Amino acid sequence: MKTDPIITKTKFRGMLLASLLCVFISTIFDAYDETSILINEALSKDPQNWELAITFILSIGLFVVAIGLLLFKEWARKLYVYSFFPLLLIYLLPTYSWTYISGLGAIFYEISCILSTLILGILIVPSLYQPLFKKNIE
Repeated sequence: MKTDPIITKTKFRGMLLASLLCVFISTIFDAYDETSILINEALSKDPQNWELAITFILSIGLFVVAIGLLLFKEWARKLYVYSFFPLLLIYLLPTYSWTYISGLGAIFYEISCILSTLILGILIVPSLYQPLFKKNIE
């Protein structure tokens, strides 16, 4: 009796790409929402250089981890799991202290958060991630 993995590589890649796509769609809705633009102009303050440096480094790290997860690299799995909660602290930077998200932007942002948490759960549970990261299963 052959046991198929619960999560296939295609489903995992789909969840990862859908999570990134939902963040992108959320950003587009917020970038072109008139209310978001007006509130942003009223409440925004210029980010400091160290905040920009931290954000840039974390963005590059997120991109590298996403590519590593798409290629099913073990180091990317460990980085995703160990950096998931510390990355949530980026909202404590002074520039990100307030956030306004429009209705449609919030919907896609929350879908992205749900998918990211599902990915975290898959990458933590050995019976779910081990079949994905084996070389012989396609």
